[in-house]
Amino acid sequence: MRGSGVLLNISSLPSEFGIGGFGEETIRFAEFLKSGDCKWWQVLPMTTIGLGDSPYSGVSAFAGNYLYIDPIMLRDKGYITYEECDSLKYYGTPYVVDYEFCYAQKKRAVQMAYNHIVNTNADLLYSYINEQRGWLMDYALFMSLKDYHNGKPWFEWEEEYKTHDYSAVGKFMSEHSHEINYYVCEQYLFEEQWSERKKQINDLKIGIIGDMPIYVSYDSVDVWANPKYFDLDKDFKPNKVAGVPPDYFCAEGQLWGNPIYNYDNMRKDNFSWFCDRIERMFKLYDKLRIDHFRAFDRYWAVDYGAPNAINGKWFKGVGRELFAIVRHKFPNADIIAEDLGIIDDGVIDLRERTGFPGMKVLQFAFDSEVSPHMPHNYIRNSVAYTGTHDNTTIYGWLASLGADARAKLYDYIGEHCELEGGENSRLVWACIRTMLLSVADTVIIPFQDLAGWGDDTRMNIPGKAFGNWRPRVTNEAIGRIRIDRLRRYNYLSNRN
Repeated sequence: MRGSGVLLNISSLPSEFGIGGFGEETIRFAEFLKSGDCKWWQVLPMTTIGLGDSPYSGVSAFAGNYLYIDPIMLRDKGYITYEECDSLKYYGTPYVVDYEFCYAQKKRAVQMAYNHIVNTNADLLYSYINEQRGWLMDYALFMSLKDYHNGKPWFEWEEEYKTHDYSAVGKFMSEHSHEINYYVCEQYLFEEQWSERKKQINDLKIGIIGDMPIYVSYDSVDVWANPKYFDLDKDFKPNKVAGVPPDYFCAEGQLWGNPIYNYDNMRKDNFSWFCDRIERMFKLYDKLRIDHFRAFDRYWAVDYGAPNAINGKWFKGVGRELFAIVRHKFPNADIIAEDLGIIDDGVIDLRERTGFPGMKVLQFAFDSEVSPHMPHNYIRNSVAYTGTHDNTTIYGWLASLGADARAKLYDYIGEHCELEGGENSRLVWACIRTMLLSVADTVIIPFQDLAGWGDDTRMNIPGKAFGNWRPRVTNEAIGRIRIDRLRRYNYLSNRN
């Protein structure tokens, strides 16, 4: 079924608390999408965030991001008072996320709610523990131990904690039950709020496209609690780490530093950890984009401690056997394969065997005469983007094009005029119209492109460790979008 949607992360929504969250802003944005006859809202990973505030480097592949918990919803549930809610408000700039402020204040909000719940209805937490799988208690224990060690990574803890010694961990749990239950409460509040909001969004006939990073962080509960699933030496140090070779985004490649999976051990229990993770993702989202899909065919690995990703090697992945199991366990799973970067016949064959739609990106279309990203080369079973969270905006891209490439693009989209930004930009909207009129079943437009904004509002610059994931939008900016034009193009392209 043809459809379209908008890419805007939860963190980028307007709110009074320094970062977007699960408050009324989510419903207002879903109503905005509905008014444009869109069917999809794409977000970045909702799981925990880590170094550099990145949603792709969280401390848990299962636990939700507490920064999205909405204080007003806590207040309306009676978990915090009106005065406590007001004390959490942010009075700085509405245009970027203030992560330092938000980390502290949202933690305060959860602590106040936790104090109320344990004193009035602690059974809520016990029921939630019984409903969840092992990931919840692993996460709560890991975070409590991390606090106990003043934030040190798990591989620098004392040996008995680093190795998950049964006796030492059991003693810690009995002595720190209050701290552990705080993190159980954190996840209960996340789950309670998102379940309510997701139902309201789905009732508007808007589906959520989520994102699952292929790798997890070294300093994560996933590696600490399941070291056998990762390629570690006897001292729990990675033998090799993940990255990608030099490409469009970075001349030295990207050294991500995530530990590589030990697929031999995963194979022994039919990839149960991966299956549990995918099951969890479909409790959060309606459609799942799997990041860096190409690594399931072949993945790039670099020696631990290498200064960059240039001198790595390709290794064979486990895509065929893994996705055969995934298809058997989740026959109706709606998955998108992020097949960008260095793509060869093996990746294409794996994607076609799974039946997953791949991705097309307009900003990559004019790199060569036969680019698969040229809209006339699209196939129906694909998801097309003007750009992703890793790209600059369409306006920024247009401004960066050389004269020959720009002339070719202008001929292609059928517009010849001066480049101007803003929500009425003829050239930006011509690019959007070109994508919507393509044969691709699904088209996703980043909000920044609907607004005609420049490079300073891009979400991420690959290879840059800090300063990403910050842009936000305001209610005024949403109100200025030419939603009538988006609705008209959706109608013309049979996407409404």
